Amino acid sequence: MLKGQSLANEWKGFSLELFNDKRKKKDKRSEDFDASCYFSGCLIVNKRVSSLFAKKLSGQIEILPVNVNENTSDYYFINVLNTVNALNTEFKSNEEILKMMRDNNSDFNQKNIGSYIIFRDNIFYNNYYCTNEFIDFIQQNAITGLKFTCAGIAK
Repeated sequence: MLKGQSLANEWKGFSLELFNDKRKKKDKRSEDFDASCYFSGCLIVNKRVSSLFAKKLSGQIEILPVNVNENTSDYYFINVLNTVNALNTEFKSNEEILKMMRDNNSDFNQKNIGSYIIFRDNIFYNNYYCTNEFIDFIQQNAITGLKFTCAGIAK
């Protein structure tokens, strides 16, 4: 995963086998979801949600088509471009930082996050972090398929 750089110029389509698993007789996954972090740090959304995100997060994300089971589909990868110095790691040892991340007890810098409601940290950029405002947006628009875990507090 890149540090929030644009992928649009080199995008050839992300290929996923979302709905078939050859190891199982019957796969419980289906195409009936609005959004999913099916793979860690990889936000996939359907066409309706991509339109909502385009309006709400204009200039902060890229919406890139996904190939599902070798066919271009109505699913999109959301590349979050907002990368900020979000986690307060100053004066912390590597061990303290890793413990903070493991325990979902991170100390976020509210001033650096500013008005972003979804973002990456400049060090731990593989994860997408969001604010309560983003969660409210998801709920208000009845977007299904996402699970949120509190990663810490912004001060």
